[in-house]
Amino acid sequence: MFDCYIKLQQLPDEVKRANKIKVGAKIPRLDCVTMAGYYEGLKPLFSSKGQLKFYLQQTRGLINSSDQRRAGYFLMGEKSINFSSVFLQDFGNDQEQCFGYGEPNDNPTLKNGDSNPMQPFSNDAYLFITDSMFTEIEILIISDGRYLIQGYLKQLANGAFNDALKAMREQAKPIFNYWQ
Repeated sequence: MFDCYIKLQQLPDEVKRANKIKVGAKIPRLDCVTMAGYYEGLKPLFSSKGQLKFYLQQTRGLINSSDQRRAGYFLMGEKSINFSSVFLQDFGNDQEQCFGYGEPNDNPTLKNGDSNPMQPFSNDAYLFITDSMFTEIEILIISDGRYLIQGYLKQLANGAFNDALKAMREQAKPIFNYWQ
């Protein structure tokens, strides 16, 4: 079902210091602490150190579109590559988890004129599970799932993917050792 599972966390300050990561940044940095499966679209997002990290940014004031079409947040990766917008959905279940979806940018070029490394993956779907403070985000990637993304999101929120999600969480391994 899922091609890849990624667990992102805002690292504790002592871990950031030990890894020479800026402490107290205004824009939250979320680092991949575990991953299962494989997704070719992540390759350009890895740092030279082998870290996979994203910066969570609000879209208001940065993305020019109407409020109805604009996600509340987006995840920016290495080299300022926009990994995905994050559209959060309210399922009225009053859980501590929030559910959302997104997809790769399908523009052929980036704003600076470079070719967009995410464009070949523009038919893929990203599902997000996060806490309300965005200190932890889980990403589930479904190849060629873009046109069914809303249905996948509803199934995720309703628990239909609990077994698959549990299996991905159990298979997930660290890709970089922040706690050395």
